[in-house]
This record gives sequence, C-alpha cells and structure tokens, in this order.
Amino acid sequence: MKAWTLIAFYLSKDIWSRWLEHPGAVLARLLVGVLLAALLLFAQAGFLLAGRSIEARVARLGAGTLLLTESVPPDRLDRAPLGELLAPLGAQADLLAFRQLPVSARDPLRGEDCLVLAYGRETQVALAPLLASVPPSGIYYVTPHLPADLPVEIDIDGVLRETTTVSPPTWLARLPLVRPVVIVPDELADGWLRKGHLEFCLLLADPARPDHVRALADAARTLLAVERRDTAQMQSPETLLNELQALTATRERTQAVAGLAGGFTLALVFGAIASLEYRQNQYIVALLRSFGAPVALLLLRYALEAAILLALAGLAARALAAGLHAPVFAFAGFEEGLLDRAVIDPYAWGPVWIQLRWLLAGAALSVVPIAIALRQPVGRILQ
Repeated sequence: MKAWTLIAFYLSKDIWSRWLEHPGAVLARLLVGVLLAALLLFAQAGFLLAGRSIEARVARLGAGTLLLTESVPPDRLDRAPLGELLAPLGAQADLLAFRQLPVSARDPLRGEDCLVLAYGRETQVALAPLLASVPPSGIYYVTPHLPADLPVEIDIDGVLRETTTVSPPTWLARLPLVRPVVIVPDELADGWLRKGHLEFCLLLADPARPDHVRALADAARTLLAVERRDTAQMQSPETLLNELQALTATRERTQAVAGLAGGFTLALVFGAIASLEYRQNQYIVALLRSFGAPVALLLLRYALEAAILLALAGLAARALAAGLHAPVFAFAGFEEGLLDRAVIDPYAWGPVWIQLRWLLAGAALSVVPIAIALRQPVGRILQ
C-alpha cells in the first residue's frame, strides 16, 4: 500500500513538473478545449433561444387555439352559423362562437366605444366558468377596467340597457378585438343579426398535444369544405408547431454531429500530445512497471491529466460564453427579452454538462494510445 502511495505521489508530481517544463503543450490543450466547448455552448444557446422565440410566438397565437372567421352579409343569413357547423368538434375542444353585431355601443361612464358580440347555445357551456361568478343577466359587459359583478348601463344602439360586468377571460386575447366587449345571447340579438355580421369561432385544444391540435385543424377544414364555406378563414398554430418540431429535430441532429466532431477533435489533440509525452517518458514508466507499478495506475495518470485540463477548459468556456452571450445573440437578431439570463440561462450546469459529456468522451478516448503503448513488454523498452 505504501508503494502505491509513493507511485501515485510521483505521478501527480510528474504531471505538475511537466506542466511547468512544457507550458505550451498545456496551453494548446486548454485552448483547443475552450474553443470546442465554447462552440458547443454557443450552438446550444442559439437553438434554445430560437426555440423559445417560436414558443413565444405560439403562445401569443395560442398553442392550442384555432380561430375561424367569416363575414356574413344580409343576403347569406340562410346558412348555418359557424358555431353550429363546428359544434361536433366541441367534444374534442372548448368551442366559443360569437357573432359581431353591426350596432354601436358605448359606456357612458368611461366614454368608451364597445363591440357587441352575440353567442348561441353551443357557446354557453364554455362561457359557464366566466359567468358563474356573477348573477344571471341577459347582457354582460366584459372589461378589465371595472370590478366584476357591477351593474352598468350601456348605450346599445341608442338605448340604455342594464348589463353586469365580468372580468376578461384569457381566451379573449385570442380574438382580434381592440375594444371592450358586450356579449348578448342570440335571443336578444335576432333583429341585429339580420343586418349581417362577422363570425368568430375559437376552438381551444390542449396545447401540450400538438398532434391533437393538427387533427382538430384537419377536422375543421373538412367540415368547411363539406359545407362549401369558402369564405371562412382559419388561423392555426400548425405552421409554428411544425417549425418548433423541425427545430427540435435539427437541434438534436446538429448537436449530436457537433458533439461527435468536438469529441473526436479533442481526442486527436489530447491523444497526440499525450503520446509525445509518453515517448519522452517511456523509459521511466517502464522502470516503474518493473518495480511493480500497476498499468492501471500509470494509465490513470494520463486520464486524470486529461480530465483536469478538460474541467479547466469547460469552466473557462462557460465563463467566456456567458460573458459574450448578450452581444453575440443581440447581433444575431434575437429579442432583448430572450437575452436575460435570469429568464433563460443556456449556461446552467445542466445544459453545460450535456455538451461537455461529448468532450469528456473525447478525453477518455485520448488515453487509448497510451493504453496500447503500455501493453508493450517492459524488457523490450529497457533493453
């Protein structure tokens, strides 16, 4: 045991003495390690920011939201409303169907113009959570400026009507509306509907199931085609979801190829320098073997040196990438909000370790030539 301790002490001291004697070899390996690690980290950060950018666009649109619109002139009132047409899809997603009425409405207290939307039976189920917190009322005033459950008189088509305020639901942001909204049931809007209207339909699916969203969009297109509703337009997140899926697949392939190339390059550089050092020191190594030093312990010396150099290179690369993160990706055109590392940190230890594993495999591969050289008989080296 004492001999092992002395041999280990000698080998560790040998590493340090060689670093002092040949600093160029150490710096060369460090520089290669830093460059390879920094490139892998920058590539990972770029893919991560691109993915978050697409996710932000999907979130603004609604990852599981389909929006269908259609203008209905007075001479086409014989057709079924979009909400009624899409009612079969209500079993697969929440259905919200509204018809914007061609009437004026105004909040006399705040002096705001409002939009008037009518809803039918197919929307009552989806509206139930919104209206459950307020007393039943024929007309509801959806506004963020007033507390819920307040009676407010709204001027609708020149007549003051009693309404009840409700807070805006999250899905309201999916509609292309820029003003407060007054919603009325179809029964109270029959006369206005005959003047023509603009229909809005929202299908709210589970955003965590993109395949379901695509199937729902295909089903909606099929219903529109069967009913020959050529004037209906559908806004779907499918394109962005496909972009995100393609980006994820590209990222996985690119990072695998880059990781393999980086690990192989590191193995070549570290292995070549380690082989040169071994040749300069092979006589002493053979003497140690002749004194009973285990081959595994001698090999561990080179593996430990490679691991130490890689760890130092990884730390330096992480610091370098973190320092240059904002200017590099701002120059690349990413939004400023995505560059805040408090929100998105591509250089957390988890993601960094994923990339450094490739280089660690390369460092382990770099000692293979040493392992082969240590198989030579001691007598052949010492003769």
